[in-house]
Amino acid sequence: MAVKAARIWLKGKLSDQISWNVLYRAEKSALERYWLSNKVNDNLDVSIGLQKLKIYGWGRRLASGANSPILGQLLVLNPSLPSDSMAIDIVYKLAGTLSLTFIKDYYDTKAPCGLNRDDCKSWNKFDQQKQPAINFEWAGSFGSVQPLIQYGVYDIGKSSILTAGMRFKMDNLESHADYTVDTRLARGKDSAGLVEEQKETVSGMVIYGEYKLGNVSPFLLVSTLGVEQFTAPGGTQTKINTDGKIDDNGQTLGLGAFFEHWGSIYRPYTAVSRISGKYKNAATAAEEDRSRTDLMVGLVGKF
Repeated sequence: MAVKAARIWLKGKLSDQISWNVLYRAEKSALERYWLSNKVNDNLDVSIGLQKLKIYGWGRRLASGANSPILGQLLVLNPSLPSDSMAIDIVYKLAGTLSLTFIKDYYDTKAPCGLNRDDCKSWNKFDQQKQPAINFEWAGSFGSVQPLIQYGVYDIGKSSILTAGMRFKMDNLESHADYTVDTRLARGKDSAGLVEEQKETVSGMVIYGEYKLGNVSPFLLVSTLGVEQFTAPGGTQTKINTDGKIDDNGQTLGLGAFFEHWGSIYRPYTAVSRISGKYKNAATAAEEDRSRTDLMVGLVGKF
């Protein structure tokens, strides 16, 4: 048994226009997000600070998806554009909301970069923020139907991420579906040692549905993950995950229920999820399917 996450969200006002928000990650004893928001007028808001970026669709944007114990593998696989980052977010209300976000750009922190950064996989260097990453979002609002488009560019404009989603919401029903394509043009070298763009594509789908039946709200989550890795000319791509990880291909199926006896203030839940993917058998070198099943209980609360 392990604690997967424990978060505390605090918020308040400095004035009628300016508000503050702090999200504390208790199991890591760390601040996960903190930002200030300025309500310029009824249609315009500006936020600055370490905040959740508007990527990966409704499944990440909504509290129900973000707080659910089961996340799609597309979110579990760390994106090149961080899901939380220092940013300036400008939001304007128009047939829903339009958002333009300026973000501290991505740079490679995982590769064994040399002193001259010549081995880094990012075009942007850790000590040189040449330009911000930029993300655009339109979240439409047409009654029960709410379309969503998100598009971002990062790594000095070399890479991009696109999500198309749809939300359908009624009194007792919360449902949404998203499809994301993250196209990463990494910095690499060819066989002659010359710098080249090496394309990798991460794509995935998330479908979520929750229906309230009296004091119980059953929910279902289905997600997929696929990675098309860069392959040198004449090479072959092996579609297997690293042992203990889902970093190439995977599927998630989750079932659970929120208990609504205390309304939206306290929402205890129980859930079971099954994560599966393809791996390499260390003894035989053969490809095999593996899966893991988790049973979870928890509480989502508002104070």
